[in-house]
Amino acid sequence: MNKVMTWIKKVNLRQILLVFVAGILLFFTQACNSAGATLPGQNGVQPRQASQPGVRPNSELYVPKGDNVLNPPEGGMNNFSDVDPRSKGAASQAKARAEFLKENSEQLQSERQSSNPSELVRRVGSDAGKLGRNIQQKAEDVGEKAQGTAEDFARGTRKGLENIKENAQDAGSYAKEVGRDTVGNPRS
Repeated sequence: MNKVMTWIKKVNLRQILLVFVAGILLFFTQACNSAGATLPGQNGVQPRQASQPGVRPNSELYVPKGDNVLNPPEGGMNNFSDVDPRSKGAASQAKARAEFLKENSEQLQSERQSSNPSELVRRVGSDAGKLGRNIQQKAEDVGEKAQGTAEDFARGTRKGLENIKENAQDAGSYAKEVGRDTVGNPRS
């Protein structure tokens, strides 16, 4: 620790300032230096000729063809398949699941659109039983909520009356204190 303190005492402010100015000068000369500022033919260096901005002259675009195509267009979302092409079984499983869901929805729809009047009456009767149970359950829920609300209202009213009673009892002593303070500190 003593060595560090003696070194700090030896270092002059002028040396620190000189290093700081040299660093700033180096930073700005390199940052503001133009890369293509050389003259044509100077030291055998030719300036770059940019035909289009942002295009490198030797860049190539690789377009996979043949067996290298990973995701051929199939007509899914964004014109490609919605499953990973590297997974062999996922595509067939997805198609089988889609077929099952489609057939299941068609079967349910055909059951609901029956042309048999006795079937329609039976379905309406079973739905009416469900409706009756739902109405009864909702009525019980409303009754329970109303009873709970009435109990909460009674509890809140009781608590409010107790608070009013306590405040009324404390009002006399509070009025005495205010009167005493007012008499003791008259204002001009």
